[in-house]
Amino acid sequence: MKLIPGTNGEIAVKIGRFLGESPDFIQIEKLPYGEKYVRIPFDVGREVAVVNTFFPNPDEILFESRLIGEILRERGAEEVVLVAPYLAYSRRRTAIYGEAKSLETVMDILGVFDRIVAVDFYGHVSSVECISAMPLLAEYIEEEFDLRDPVVLGPDEFSTNWLDAFSEKLGAETAVIKKIRIDAENVVVSKIEADVRERDVVIADDIIATGATVIQSAKKLRSMGAKRIFVAVTHALLDKEVYASILKSGIEEVIATDTVLSPVSRVSVAEMIADLLR
Repeated sequence: MKLIPGTNGEIAVKIGRFLGESPDFIQIEKLPYGEKYVRIPFDVGREVAVVNTFFPNPDEILFESRLIGEILRERGAEEVVLVAPYLAYSRRRTAIYGEAKSLETVMDILGVFDRIVAVDFYGHVSSVECISAMPLLAEYIEEEFDLRDPVVLGPDEFSTNWLDAFSEKLGAETAVIKKIRIDAENVVVSKIEADVRERDVVIADDIIATGATVIQSAKKLRSMGAKRIFVAVTHALLDKEVYASILKSGIEEVIATDTVLSPVSRVSVAEMIADLLR
């Protein structure tokens, strides 16, 4: 299988090592007037995997991925797979009258691909093969930190699958953080139904962007007597200012995967993706 990285496809190099394949780089340019130029100047073969993570600039990467997929079809590829370690718009569920059905539109645009592979994809879409990095994050935390009587917390009721992965690996008690979201950057943590006094706490989440949930949770946990607080996240969509704010809140460490490259990307999902492609 050929591996073709897109603009944000750095992880393709790691995946290729596990598959024994070197990525084939294509010509991708952003023209002076903002348009995207894509060219594939070589034979593509029967099976091709396009690797493109959808951060930053998810809309641009979405359009680029569609262009690449169409060219591969034109060049005769019989199976075209999109590997999107971070696939955007997973949280866009239509709940308010008049809202655009963003996720459905994204899936329509990506319909040129036979398979779509994503890591810890929040949305429930049959066309996306979702694999989870939570067991890898749990394994890393178990090996790197000497946890004392740990408690693993999820950010909402949708996080039970992540909690199960951590509970199985760490043998830890789990609970869900009760919160009220005011807006994108403001969260009120109303209740944490766990005894955390003098215990280490791991907050497991799929995405951190603004850091609002983990920062407010850390304040609440400190007031409850928690010993050390760790954050394990699959997709770290944070900038330096948010990262600094998270550490200032009293969180010991933030551990993320390389689905999105960041200063806290310590766990690689490349081998897991390679196994699925293989």
